[in-house]
Amino acid sequence: MIEFSKQIAERWNIPGNLAEMVCSAYVKGDSPYYLAEYQPEFCMELSLMTLWEIYGFLKEMDELSSKKKRVFNAYSKAKLLTPDLEKRINLTSNTFELDDLLIPVRPNPRSRGQIAVKKGLKPLADLILAQTEETVPVEELANEYVGKDPTLASVDDVISGVKDVMAEIIAYDETVRAMTREFAFEDGFFEVTPKNKKDPAFAQYIGRSVPVHELSNEELLRLFSAEEKKQIRLKLGVQLFRITELLRHHFIINPDATGFDCICETIDDSWLRLLQPIVERDVKSRFLEQALAKVSRQVTVELEKLYAAEAGRGPLLVIDASPARTVLFITVSGRGNLLGTTTEKKPADGTPVLSDRLKQFIGRYRAATIAVIDNDGAPFAESLIQMAYADMEPQPERIRYKNDGAAASRQCAWVNSEFESLLDVPMRQLYTDSLQLLKPVALLPKVGLDFYTVHPMQPCIPREHFLRIIDRIQTAIQMRTGVSIKEIADSPLARLSILSEKQILAIRKADTEGSINSKNDLLKVPGMSEVAFRNSAGFLLIPGAENLLDRTVVHPDFHAWFDDISEQLTVSIETLVTEPGYLSSYGTDEIEKKVFIERNLINQLMASRRFALQTATKVRRKLKLNEVKEGAIVSGRVTNITQFGVFVNINAVCDGLIHISQLADEYVETPEQVVSVNDRVDVRILKVDIKKRRISLSMRNLGTMAPKVRPSRGQLDNLAEFFKNR
Repeated sequence: MIEFSKQIAERWNIPGNLAEMVCSAYVKGDSPYYLAEYQPEFCMELSLMTLWEIYGFLKEMDELSSKKKRVFNAYSKAKLLTPDLEKRINLTSNTFELDDLLIPVRPNPRSRGQIAVKKGLKPLADLILAQTEETVPVEELANEYVGKDPTLASVDDVISGVKDVMAEIIAYDETVRAMTREFAFEDGFFEVTPKNKKDPAFAQYIGRSVPVHELSNEELLRLFSAEEKKQIRLKLGVQLFRITELLRHHFIINPDATGFDCICETIDDSWLRLLQPIVERDVKSRFLEQALAKVSRQVTVELEKLYAAEAGRGPLLVIDASPARTVLFITVSGRGNLLGTTTEKKPADGTPVLSDRLKQFIGRYRAATIAVIDNDGAPFAESLIQMAYADMEPQPERIRYKNDGAAASRQCAWVNSEFESLLDVPMRQLYTDSLQLLKPVALLPKVGLDFYTVHPMQPCIPREHFLRIIDRIQTAIQMRTGVSIKEIADSPLARLSILSEKQILAIRKADTEGSINSKNDLLKVPGMSEVAFRNSAGFLLIPGAENLLDRTVVHPDFHAWFDDISEQLTVSIETLVTEPGYLSSYGTDEIEKKVFIERNLINQLMASRRFALQTATKVRRKLKLNEVKEGAIVSGRVTNITQFGVFVNINAVCDGLIHISQLADEYVETPEQVVSVNDRVDVRILKVDIKKRRISLSMRNLGTMAPKVRPSRGQLDNLAEFFKNR
């Protein structure tokens, strides 16, 4: 794949060495998620979206390899394969060029031109195309071939067969095909013929030849989608006189040749019968590919924003008071997940009464929006809501919405199958209504693209492609927030085949047996490959691991960085994990490293704080004194305070002592001015005396973590006395 690096560099406007690295990563089996999240070289230059585009291109090149083999075999069999041609075939990146190369050596044996060749008319066709004969008329040249085959009964039969041969020679000429494609791409126009001529969606195109480059990418996709649905016929055309002039300029080298008129007629026939259908197919395919790529990029950006907004969108409460005796309530999260349901009986006298049960339901799910079905029961439902939310702040948004009451139009197959045992039919219909109101991007793959529309271009983008966009958005967010090792079987790591089924089973077994206490323990799992570990270890979280970094989505490759950062910032690793903002103060001349920390590392710590702040499930082994490193900055807990200093548990066999003179950079009268028992503090290990079993600690010169010294009791009393005597 490295041979395509130059094309990638030009197409995506990236440095050549980076393009080579992407190709190498693709071959090694690295996922775009791993590259975007854990490779500093890529995170500076390439977004995850761009990486997926490049990987898509490389996958297409993989799929072209079988066709390239056919081209190689055809040229080898014809003994026409040269080193330059072999190199060219290897570098070819689209199927059109391969077709151009393959057709001359593997023509259709049943075509009119090949049948004429079998009748022996190829020499005459070559002679006419050579344009060297200026005196003998074509009819006289053709007369020599009359009768050589039973079907060649006249001069007209011979000339007709010769034209068929020449037409295919012209149409199969590689330069001609490339030239006419480019001409149609630059100067082509579309003729739109709607199936229903009164359809207002296509009225603007009727009776017009619309230059393709005047159409936006969105318009192109709409037209291609309509053609796919057989709503229109979309024909790509060119100005006939210009294309034939172009071909004549290419082929006519001697206007005085006797075959001039014959060649001109053949050029027209070759274009209309052979070239135009091929050019139309190929150019339309090229337009579709380009429009889809550009629109998909914009749609992805907009769907990412929608998906992120859904996470912060408050719950929706939907109410239906149309049943004669009850009112139905359903609450749904901003992403469409069912939160709760309840019903409330209508009083016989029709007077709204707010029950304790309904109060609890409404209080439990504080809705940001309340939607009431617009029917005869709507006033009753709204009076209940008015009572329930009278004292609540902020007040939720309130809307009414209509539905026609036809159950068939409100059904959703996924809702009916997923909640058949949980919700009755009226409540399932209400849940279906709530999804129609919210239109959550997160649930679209489950409910189906026909159920609601989340983006104007959704109907125009191929279904699989649109679902792939959503899946990649969801997967990226899931990966960035981390996958607990307990949930690995149902995670994106399994769906994306980053880990095989056997590897997942082995990891689960090892975790159950208590063999995985750190990310590096994954390397000991039977069947774990280097590629699988590299691509999964960062995203996997080990809840309760001793090392806080193993509870985050920081990759083991970057654990060593934290020692340098801790030393420079005089902050313990524990503090860096729990307070990622300190990383912004790290100074380095390596721009790549600085950018990676700002864009990725801080977010990786923030995303997985839910695990980092948990207490380890296993009691950590106490460090022996010879394992305690002098000069290291560690986090500890204050266990005792004396007049001369403070004792701190740093997870060693004995507590360390901070002498009162080492508690702060300024004068300290009493230790209580700085710390309290059970405080979590960062300390530097000054000295370890193994013989006396003593650990000397210091809180001085800790920079950003320097302790603040509170006034002592005596100082406060003196200050009070001072103001009292004034």
